[in-house]
Amino acid sequence: MRKAAFGFVAVAAMIGTPALAADMPVKAPPAPAPVYSWTGWYVGLNAGGGWQNTTIDNGVTSNSGIAFILFPALNGAIPQQFNTHPSGFIGGGQIGYNYQFAPNWVAGLEADFQGANIKGTASAANTVVDAGTGVITVAGSGSRKIDGLGTQRVRLGWLPVDPLLVYATGGLAYGRVETDVSFLGSRINPPGGGAIPLNGFTATSQSETRAGWTLGGGLEWMFAPRWTVKAEYLYYDLGTETLNQPLTLNPLPGNLVSPINANIQSVSRYRGNIARAGVNYEFW
Repeated sequence: MRKAAFGFVAVAAMIGTPALAADMPVKAPPAPAPVYSWTGWYVGLNAGGGWQNTTIDNGVTSNSGIAFILFPALNGAIPQQFNTHPSGFIGGGQIGYNYQFAPNWVAGLEADFQGANIKGTASAANTVVDAGTGVITVAGSGSRKIDGLGTQRVRLGWLPVDPLLVYATGGLAYGRVETDVSFLGSRINPPGGGAIPLNGFTATSQSETRAGWTLGGGLEWMFAPRWTVKAEYLYYDLGTETLNQPLTLNPLPGNLVSPINANIQSVSRYRGNIARAGVNYEFW
C-alpha cells in the first residue's frame, strides 16, 4: 500500500510540473541593438550667426589742383579705415548625400543656401593743417552687408561611435554683397588765418554676387532612424570688392581758386565666419 501511494504521488508531481512551468513568467528577449546607416540622400534646415573681423581700407590713388601744397594735407585727412565688423543672423536649408564605407568612414556632398542679415556700419574723421594755414577735415562712413550666402561642399567624416559623425568640409562659397562708402571734406580758416574755404562730398555704392571658397567642420548625431542634428563652423572668403570715387573740394563762390581733387579707393574684404546648428532627414 505504501509503495502504491508513493508511486501515485510521484506520477502526480510529474504531471503537474509542466502546468506550473507554464504559469511562471517568461523573461522577454533583449531588444535588438539599433542599426545605424549613414548612406542616403537627406534634406534639412539650419540657423545660426555670421561675423567678420575685416575692415574697409581707404587710400588716395591720385590727386590734382593748382595749389599743390594742399595735396599732401588732403591725402592725410582721408580716414584710413572704417571698422564695420559686420555680424548678424543666417539661416536656410541644405540637401546632400552620404556614403558610409570601411565601415567607420562617411563621405558625401552637400549644397546649402542661406538668407542672411550680416551687416555693419562705421564712421571716422581726420583733421590736418595744410601749408596754407587752412584746416582740412574729411569725415566718412562705410557699411557692408551680406544678404545671401551659399556653399557647395564635400564632406569627409569618421564615426567614433555609430550614431556620431565627426567631419571636415570644404568647397565653393558664393554670396550677395554690398559696400557703401561716403566722404565729406572741408577746408576752413583757423582763428586769425586767411585760408580759402573749400567744401566737397562724394558717395558710392556697389553690390554684386561674388564667389570664393569655404572650409570648416562639425559634429552630427543620429538621434533616431533617418533623423540627425548637427553643429557646424565654416570660414569663408569671397574675395575683395574695390570702389573708386573722386572727392573734390570746391571753393565758395567768389574765390578764384581751382578745386582740389583726390581719387579715393576703398577696399572691402569679405572674409568671415559662420556658426550654425541644423537638423537633417534622410529620405532615400
